[in-house]
Amino acid sequence: MLMKGQKEFGDFQREMLERAERQKELAQRKAEQQRQQEERKKKLAEYQQELSELEGAYRQGNFQLFVVYGPEGSGKTMLVQEFCGWKRRIFFKASGKDMIDQKNFAERVQGHYEKPGAEPLTSWSSVFKYIAINEQGKNRKDERLVLVLHEFPAPVKRDDLFMKMFKDAIDQYLSQTKILMIIINSDTEFMQKYFLDENALLHPNVSGCIRLENNKLDYDETDKIADEAARNAKGISNARMKIQKFSADDIILREGETNSVMYKIITGSAVCWFNYGTDDEYVLASMAEGECFGEYSVLTGNPSIYTVVAFSDMLVMKISKEDLITFVEMNTKNAIDIMENSAKMLNVMAMNIEMLRSE
Repeated sequence: MLMKGQKEFGDFQREMLERAERQKELAQRKAEQQRQQEERKKKLAEYQQELSELEGAYRQGNFQLFVVYGPEGSGKTMLVQEFCGWKRRIFFKASGKDMIDQKNFAERVQGHYEKPGAEPLTSWSSVFKYIAINEQGKNRKDERLVLVLHEFPAPVKRDDLFMKMFKDAIDQYLSQTKILMIIINSDTEFMQKYFLDENALLHPNVSGCIRLENNKLDYDETDKIADEAARNAKGISNARMKIQKFSADDIILREGETNSVMYKIITGSAVCWFNYGTDDEYVLASMAEGECFGEYSVLTGNPSIYTVVAFSDMLVMKISKEDLITFVEMNTKNAIDIMENSAKMLNVMAMNIEMLRSE
């Protein structure tokens, strides 16, 4: 009886400790979300005029094509996401592969109209026509659709025939609706050629334009940090060549894709997302200097289960599976960093499962 009582008491203690850990994790998660919200508010405070311009376009009673462009890290995505808020929207961010993007875009659109089982749309033109058909007759402000195209697929950015098709889709289909279409792009040359120059193909269709600037890390400072990190990267062959810079809003790791390297943050911070770029996206965790990510795909060979987006300018070191053993052996703290990141993700997923069960 005594042993049974001791076992029950031990189980009770473990349960209390686990509950305390969950509560601590929830409190930390809430604090981190509040910190990110404050950072976001601080940056968005600089863009009140731009938000006002987008709201003005949204209030118009006809089709609008609005362009938001500027260098990587200037906050284009954050600005448009803030503007979209709770508005009815389709937000599509291209991966850079034409056929895959067309298929994903079609599926996103059909899912928005709750017709995922409909006949597949096999061309960009058919997708734009499908949107226009579904938007016919929607005149109230609260019905208005915001259609965001974030970056064009790389293979079509220099394709005059594709851009001609895009203009035809606007002229023939989309212009007959109340849609506010927003084009987000980092390629200034592309934007000038097709949208901004007076003789540009789509210039007559453009209703408004916002250019954002960027305050990036000083180039010399970045080089010094990278050189120092490479000198301290014991066990990594050609370490300087494996240090990469990312700007705010850059996607470093994409959910569903298999990657051959993991990453260690040298400077800057990133946000880990689930279902990134969809209406159901949410933050899993934030990561800062010294932390690692991407180990799951490298160690298992399976696709990544989350997307990592740079929150600020970043320097990261890419670590291949071949370098991983030496990387850990030469500095045991690296092993702790990797395990801590894995444990953090497992904790978040466990909490999400628990929340789903309680609903």
